[in-house]
Amino acid sequence: MSIGFVIVTFNSERVLPGCLESIPEGYNIVVVDNASKDRSPQIAQSFGVSVIVNDSNGGFAKACNQGARALTASHVFFLNPDTVLAPDAVARIEEAIGQHPDTGAFGPAIQVQRKRQKFRSTSYIGSHGEPYAVESPPSEVAEVEFLDGAALVCDLALFWSLGGFDERLFLYYDDDDLCFRIRSRGKRLLYIPEARVFHERNASCGKSLRLDYLRSFHAARSRVYISRKYRIFIDIRHEKRRAAILLCRSVATLNLRKAARSWGTLSALP
Repeated sequence: MSIGFVIVTFNSERVLPGCLESIPEGYNIVVVDNASKDRSPQIAQSFGVSVIVNDSNGGFAKACNQGARALTASHVFFLNPDTVLAPDAVARIEEAIGQHPDTGAFGPAIQVQRKRQKFRSTSYIGSHGEPYAVESPPSEVAEVEFLDGAALVCDLALFWSLGGFDERLFLYYDDDDLCFRIRSRGKRLLYIPEARVFHERNASCGKSLRLDYLRSFHAARSRVYISRKYRIFIDIRHEKRRAAILLCRSVATLNLRKAARSWGTLSALP
């Protein structure tokens, strides 16, 4: 049993050093850079890890697949660059793999910095597009229907037998899709609360009005795609109307960030 890491960067120079420093020595690490305009590739290279630099940004899912192809480990640990591992996180995951070798994927306890810990045990697909409850996380190892892709450990052979991440999902819902397909193969998803990961959510590539727009654009586009893929009803007319109302309100109140997000959603809907 062995673990290799895949980290996808896009203008992540501020957070990447902390992420790489938190990974124990002796593990194979592949950083895939999606055409950053900052020093993300150079920072990764300074840590002595393998670096793949893309000429253009083909999306998160595609980059994860690129990184996974470069690994020879039995398990791949997909890790966002704005995360930091607790000192014993990898050891706790390795213990879980040893105790549950037939499990499809493992997820650590992800604690969002400066926010109360939240936990989601079901996916957009599993809930058939309905709002899913945010619950208290289990205190012991538990089988769940969904694991957060910000820190996700997969059996690499199973991952490739499923075709890897669906590269038509540029950003968001890739973890929902993968977790659903893993469970459809009869494999379990296990939540490992003793393995802790600290996440500075949405800090991978900073903050700006353009990024607010792009995040909402890709979230809406991916939600439409995954709804159609799994035949989940989505009322496009209602979604457009809601986004337009939010846009008007945001402009009227000079809330530029909400306006950018609403415009991103509206632009993505067919």
